[in-house]
Amino acid sequence: MARLLLTGATGFIGAAVLRRLVAEGHEVIALHGGRNAPAETVGVDWHAFDLLDAAPDGIAGLVARSGATHCLHAAWYTNHADYLTAPINRDWIEGSLRLAAAFRAGGGARFIALGTCLEYDASGAAPLSEAATPLRPETLYARCKAELWARLCEASGGEAGLAWARVFFVYGPGDRAGRLFPWLLDNLARGAPVAAHFGGARRDYVHVDDLAAQLCRIALSPLEGAVNAGTGEAASIADIFRLAGELTGREELVTINDRTESGGPDLIEADMARYRSLVGPVETRSLCDGLSGLIEARR
Repeated sequence: MARLLLTGATGFIGAAVLRRLVAEGHEVIALHGGRNAPAETVGVDWHAFDLLDAAPDGIAGLVARSGATHCLHAAWYTNHADYLTAPINRDWIEGSLRLAAAFRAGGGARFIALGTCLEYDASGAAPLSEAATPLRPETLYARCKAELWARLCEASGGEAGLAWARVFFVYGPGDRAGRLFPWLLDNLARGAPVAAHFGGARRDYVHVDDLAAQLCRIALSPLEGAVNAGTGEAASIADIFRLAGELTGREELVTINDRTESGGPDLIEADMARYRSLVGPVETRSLCDGLSGLIEARR
């Protein structure tokens, strides 16, 4: 079993990663922002650290005392309303670099951070590949993620000891209100009509618990460099709306189309070949099973 330092442990993705690590019996040193102290959890040592303001020697000392060998960095600014454009994204580059340096100074060996599929140039019609697809981040969020990865490699003199998980679209328990799946199910539950704006667009949505399992496997594998984290099977937005209507018994409330966004990518799908070859099989639930679980939990 490993000893892991986990940042963003109370967030949507971080909390799912924490659940997975604890279930697998790993020892976790979990960092949170300090606003609300999490409940005590067996196998978890909680610490309050504001990573944008934390003293590097404090984190280095924590790593040295805890004996953490791996760091899984899941913290970032994620406010749905403005995360793509918020200037604080730039602050997270510097905070993440300080974290990585402090982790190494404390004796940590392996640093795993979360990137985004939005780093890629998605103008083509093929799945997005770490080796074959060029990068073309168009939002401040995606540009900052891409810059962080480049600077992590520069600071380390290469990719040794580093892994960069490019996360695709995520849904599941703990998702924030206003994002696609909560918005869709909330409206259907109260009998409000829902319409897909661009039903023909295809997106690779991965359940947060399946993503957490992938991130844990990546962290504990020998993989170095960038790797996709998704399903490899993009669904159309129209199919997501249609399936939600069928599973809730509210098909009459759903309006779909096959339009795609003018100038926007028709397909954003992960090529999971590198993950399969260096980590293992891609094990993800179907959208039907994922949506069914969310609907049942609401009942």
